[in-house]
Amino acid sequence: MPRPKGSPNKITAEIKERLSQVIMDAMSSIDIDSMTQNERLKLIQIGLTYVIPRLKQVEEITEEEPRTFQIEVIDSLSKYSDKELDKAIDKKLQM
Repeated sequence: MPRPKGSPNKITAEIKERLSQVIMDAMSSIDIDSMTQNERLKLIQIGLTYVIPRLKQVEEITEEEPRTFQIEVIDSLSKYSDKELDKAIDKKLQM
């Protein structure tokens, strides 16, 4: 029977806790003072991958409302020449 949705995964939590404890025990037995700075940083880098989960990239998804529009073709302009239409447009833009 699968676990209920949203409930914590007990096995994963136990594994993380045990790995954390193993790392802590190993860290306490290592003479960190005798390590170089690069060795210390590498040790921290490796240890963190077992203790802290990596963050996943989160992408925000927004739902857009469907837009409806109507296109109406007006053929009454066909009686005017292109020059007359251009003049009317220019006159409107100058207002």
